[in-house]
Amino acid sequence: MIVPRAAVALSLAFSVTSPGGRREVLQGVFSRVAVGLDRPGGRKDQVWFDLRAGRDRAEADLRERIHLVGRAPEPDTP
Repeated sequence: MIVPRAAVALSLAFSVTSPGGRREVLQGVFSRVAVGLDRPGGRKDQVWFDLRAGRDRAEADLRERIHLVGRAPEPDTP
């Protein structure tokens, strides 16, 4: 079996403390998509960290992102 693309999404929470001692918890989803796995030299990877994203949003985003990585941008997009 040759897998041409793969993706993973992980729900994470980070605790950070500022020098002044204030503690914040950052929650979100880390996602990684790799495409072109079936073409030597053609692999492209992209990662995201979506703050305050939940599992439902991560699943929907991943379904879209796995098909967008490696494509040419649409005209008139930054």
